[in-house]
Amino acid sequence: MNFQNLQYFLIVTEEMNVTRAAKRLHISEQALSRQIGKLEKELGAKLFERYPRFTLSAAGKRLKAAAEQIGTIERQLHLELDDLSHNNTGELRIGVSYTRGQALLPRLLPPFHQRHPGITVTILEGSSSELQENLSKGRIDLFIGYVPRDLDAFEAAEIGRERLFLVVPKPFMGELFGARADEMRRAFADGVDITAFRDLPFILLDREDRVRRMADRLFSRYDITPRILLETRNIQTAFALAMEGMGLTIYPELFLSSQSLLPSAQAARDAVDAFPLDSDLAQTIVVAYHPEKYLSNAARDFIQEAQSILQGDRP
Repeated sequence: MNFQNLQYFLIVTEEMNVTRAAKRLHISEQALSRQIGKLEKELGAKLFERYPRFTLSAAGKRLKAAAEQIGTIERQLHLELDDLSHNNTGELRIGVSYTRGQALLPRLLPPFHQRHPGITVTILEGSSSELQENLSKGRIDLFIGYVPRDLDAFEAAEIGRERLFLVVPKPFMGELFGARADEMRRAFADGVDITAFRDLPFILLDREDRVRRMADRLFSRYDITPRILLETRNIQTAFALAMEGMGLTIYPELFLSSQSLLPSAQAARDAVDAFPLDSDLAQTIVVAYHPEKYLSNAARDFIQEAQSILQGDRP
């Protein structure tokens, strides 16, 4: 048994399909099947049940857990040796949600790459729960997002604070306030009275989304039953529909300042107003890591640089 065979085996367990696994590994199905067969013969146990469907056997499940641990130990060793040798090479694996990655990574990765040209950065995108599971299993080195729910299992370094904004199509301001619209825009610049918009239609995120949960908390606080026009899992879709005048939405501050997410700053300013919501809804953005896994010099530098860039944005 060697690392390569274990890696092949793990790719098959991830895909649960030999054809797809072979494509990922850039080898033929026959070659991959032979490697798995050799591993089964060496261990004296079937690793997969092939009928009625392709699943892991009991032995396969045990080997999968062990192989993941071995892979993590091997990678941790390489990271430590690279740091000890001052090679300034290696890999940094970062987990981030798709939209937050679009908002943050164009600002964070270019300066990091300039300082660490020998470090290969791999990005894994997914939901917060998926990424936290990957962090706990050592599949990623860093997770960027809101403070993890299971904070006791991780260490977290704050890199910024993020307010939530009420995004209002400009025609709605005219309908509500008439000739006083500009006066109310100035009044809401430092904090909006959301009760003024209680009867207007809202475009909100899915109920499982953290921003949506904060929005629901806000509605409950002010005894508002929002008129929900539609729900979406994509926060960019919500903002785009608000720009088209369909309804109000709630949008994080970092996304508002992202040139990668908005079609153009001027187009957004022409279409909508954005007013800050209650300050206690501001959320801490962190880079989280596993306290029992080796944190490379490159990972530490990434955290420090992220803090410098994002906290430098604070007024």
